[in-house]
Amino acid sequence: MNQPYFSIIIPTYNRAGFIEKTVKSVLNQTYTNFELIVVDDGSTDNTKEIVTSINDKKIRYYWKENAERGAARNFGIKKAKGEYITFLDSDDLFYTNHLKEALKYITKNKPDVCFQGYEIINKNNKNKQVFPKQNINKLLLVQGNIMSCHGVFLKNEIAEQNLFNEDYLLSGLEDYELWLRISAQHNILHNPIITSCLINHENRSVLEFNKEKLIKKNILFLEYIFRNEFSSKYFKPHKNYIISNTYSYIALHLVLSNFKKDGIVYFYKSIKKRPSKLFTKRSLAIFKHLLLSK
Repeated sequence: MNQPYFSIIIPTYNRAGFIEKTVKSVLNQTYTNFELIVVDDGSTDNTKEIVTSINDKKIRYYWKENAERGAARNFGIKKAKGEYITFLDSDDLFYTNHLKEALKYITKNKPDVCFQGYEIINKNNKNKQVFPKQNINKLLLVQGNIMSCHGVFLKNEIAEQNLFNEDYLLSGLEDYELWLRISAQHNILHNPIITSCLINHENRSVLEFNKEKLIKKNILFLEYIFRNEFSSKYFKPHKNYIISNTYSYIALHLVLSNFKKDGIVYFYKSIKKRPSKLFTKRSLAIFKHLLLSK
C-alpha cells in the first residue's frame, strides 16, 4: 500500500526527554499502514538527534522556526498523505491498539471527524478516565475542552480546510477553538474505547502560569469563536454560556495562583453573564479557595 491510511503528526519543542518513548508508541502499533510526521518547532536541545536516530522509514522529520504548536501541526497537515489525520503531543502515548480500533470504527461509521477515548496518567501513576459517556455534541463542547488532540481523527481534506489558529498568544487554546469551529460544520462521532494517554507531568507547557497570558489568551479565544462565520452562527444560542464559562475558568486559575482580587473580578463577570453559573462545581471550588486563602 503506497498511500498511508493514517498520518500521525507530532509537534515537538525541547522534549528530548520524552520524544523517543512517544515516537516508539506510534511505531509499536498493531495496525501499520501509517506515516509519522514529526515537526520540530525550533528545538534547541537534542530532539533532532534522538528522532533521526530511530531507524524507521515511516518517520518523516522536519525542523522549522519556532511558532508554537498550532503552526507546527499545520505544517504537518500540509505534508500529510494519509486519508485520515490525527495528532500526538510529544510527551503523550498511543497504546498499541490505537490505530487498529480507530480503523474499525472509521470503517464501520465512515465519519468526517471522530474522537477516541483517552486517559490521564498523573505524577502518582494513577489513571483517570476522562472521555465523555455519550456522543460528543455542541452542548458538551461548550462546557469545556473535552477532546485531546491524540483522540481526534479528521479526513485529510477537512483538516486542510480547518487549520489550527496560529496566533502565538492563543497557544494552549488553539485546539479547543478548532474543535468548536469544526463541530459547527461537521458531526463529531465518539468512539469511547480508551487507546491513548496524556502524561500529566510538571513540565507540561499547559501547566505554566502567567496571569497576563492567561487572561489575554482566553479573551482572544472568545474573540475568535464569535468572529468566525461558522462557530459564531452555530454557537450563538450558547454565547452567554461560553463567555461565562471562560470567565469562570480565568477566575478559578487566578484564585488558585493567589490573584484573589483579579479572580473575584472575573468570577463576578461570569455570574453576571450567566447567574446559574453560581451553582456549579467550579464556582464551589472558587469559593473554597477564596476562603482557604484568607
